[in-house]
Parts: sequence; structure tokens; C-alpha cells
Amino acid sequence: TAASKKIIDFFADKPLGYGSTYQAHPVAMACAYENIKYLLQEDIVGQVQRKSALFEQKMKEMVMTYPCLKQYRAVGLMGCFDVQTPCGENPRLQHEALGPAFDLYKQAFIDNGLAGIHRYPHIHVSPPLNITEEQMLDGFERHSRAIAVLNKA
Repeated sequence: TAASKKIIDFFADKPLGYGSTYQAHPVAMACAYENIKYLLQEDIVGQVQRKSALFEQKMKEMVMTYPCLKQYRAVGLMGCFDVQTPCGENPRLQHEALGPAFDLYKQAFIDNGLAGIHRYPHIHVSPPLNITEEQMLDGFERHSRAIAVLNKA
């Protein structure tokens, strides 16, 4: 039980207006429990810690290779590139329409088999936490090909 009998009795005739099927629902609790078990059994946090240096190295290499990438930041296996124009300016704000260079990049991103979040001037890089080093290197190579398109545009 997630609450004492006194609390349960108090709310027996005073239902709250939130928490319907998702809050403390047995199926949601079972899913959360299985996820926590998986994280512990597979040492996902340890895997992330061991792979984060390679992730950071590849993020840095891309910024050093492509002038359209102004900078990056990363924690564990979650990172973000800040994109800039050749003049060093932000290409657009999030509420402005994309330019043709970003249309080309986005198509190259898709053509290279990638899926991700693009909220320019930010490009998020967040692979699955259980990614292998080989898969990570492949992903960065694919992303590098897509960024090359943006860099030329």
C-alpha cells in the first residue's frame, strides 16, 4: 500500500481530481519496477559512465571538424550541438522558419538512417543508453555525413 489506512480512509469519500489511471496504477508500477530491475541488472548507469568519454570525444571531434557547429555540451550519453552560420550567428530562433540549408541537412539526417530532435539552433544527440561502442561510432559517422551537408550549404 502506498499510504496508511488513516489516509486511505480520509480520502474514501473525498476523491482527488487528479491521478486517474496513470498515478500509482498497478500496470504503471509494474512497468516502472521492471525498468528499474533492467537498469540494475544490465548496469546501465555503469555502461553510460564507461562510454561517456568516447561520446564526449566524438562530440568534440565534430565541433572541431565542422565550422557550422559552434560548440557542444554533454552529460553521460546526452549531448547537444549549437549550430551557427558561417558568419558565426545563430541561424534562426526556434519560432522562425527553417532555411534551405537546414532542409538539406534534415533530409541528409533522415537519409543516413537517423532519428532525433532538431530545435535549431540546437541539435540534440541522445543515443539509447544501452548502445554499444560500435553502434555509437556508426551513429557519429552517419551524423557526420549529415552535418557535412549543412556545413557546405
